[in-house]
Amino acid sequence: MTPSEADPDLRSRMVSAEHTIQSNTQRITAIESWQRQKDIESARHDEKWTAMDARIDTRFSGLENSVSDIKKVLSRITWLLISGIGAGVVSFLMKGGFSP
Repeated sequence: MTPSEADPDLRSRMVSAEHTIQSNTQRITAIESWQRQKDIESARHDEKWTAMDARIDTRFSGLENSVSDIKKVLSRITWLLISGIGAGVVSFLMKGGFSP
């Protein structure tokens, strides 16, 4: 085979290789663009979860304070009831109790 006969085959192979390279370049560009979009979306998602986590922490700390206040009030009410019952028993005994 002479060099002039190999030229058309070589040219067609080079054109094919150039088209393949161009196609691959376009695909890589599209993939990189998609990857950037996914990274941005992931960052936004993480930011939303971080903000939501902070809000939940704030709510739970507020609930803990409310529950603590309710416990204190219930404890005082319980002591008032116990003291009232005790005072009633003492008053009953001082007035004569069960004597006829």
